[in-house]
Amino acid sequence: MNFETYFSISTDPYYYTAILVDFVILFALLVLVRQVFGRTAGSVDTTHELSEKDNHAFGISLAGATIALSIVFAGVAAGDVATSLMIEAAFVLGYGLLGIVFLVCTRLVFDKISFPKTDLRKLISENNIAAGILDAGNMIATATIIFGVFAWSNGDWVASIGIVVLMFIITQVLLVAASRYRVILFAKRNNGKAFCDAITEGNSALALRFAGFQIGAALAMSLAGALVTFQDGENTFVSIGAWVLVAVVLFAVVVLLTTILEKVVLYGIPVAREVDSEKNFGVAAVEAGVYVGLGLLLLSLLS
Repeated sequence: MNFETYFSISTDPYYYTAILVDFVILFALLVLVRQVFGRTAGSVDTTHELSEKDNHAFGISLAGATIALSIVFAGVAAGDVATSLMIEAAFVLGYGLLGIVFLVCTRLVFDKISFPKTDLRKLISENNIAAGILDAGNMIATATIIFGVFAWSNGDWVASIGIVVLMFIITQVLLVAASRYRVILFAKRNNGKAFCDAITEGNSALALRFAGFQIGAALAMSLAGALVTFQDGENTFVSIGAWVLVAVVLFAVVVLLTTILEKVVLYGIPVAREVDSEKNFGVAAVEAGVYVGLGLLLLSLLS
């Protein structure tokens, strides 16, 4: 009996050896996330923050970093194994470390560019739950798009590093644009009130809705890789341009559909008042669920 006829798994011992190598490397990197996170947060003692200060905001942010890294590592591990265990280990370790660098950078971009008037790290250190949710949501959104980029770029792995870095920069621009859209929309709904002021005041419901939108938009934009064929060589930049164009269109579709879904799913509920003013966490959770659900629906239908 041919085992592979009935089960879609390989019987090649080398394949499982390579998988073991990948798992050991990525698991070791994931275990280090707490130390890396503490270092990038300004040499923070994570044990002190979590168990002595009972800093829930820090815990939420750390949880977001852990989930985000797991998503990135899943993208790193996806695809065919290399012909050599040494090459496979170098590939996984290199891209795993690059994924960590990306998440460190996205926190800086989010803090300094998306919300330049708000010191999110300081707010997190002060146990501001809203800031922790914002930080976690942004990292998960970034990781979602990075996963799609890793799966999309399929050229020589050394040459692909430059492409992946370029794509990361592009995706950060897109996520900053998504952030600015929600900030402008909040100001429009609330007579010009600044979004950052509401976060500083601890509006966790607002932060949850924002994070849900970011993740939903990221899920939709990550779909660009499934709709655009990666062209290596002289056509690389053409395919990148096509990827960006499709991602922007998908983002516009998300904005349109979320506006419609808000009115349908939460019909009769004054969303702006409930979430923006009264900090209704339940309504915000429904909105966040709708946003993420929409992203997953588009991903499953079009991929």
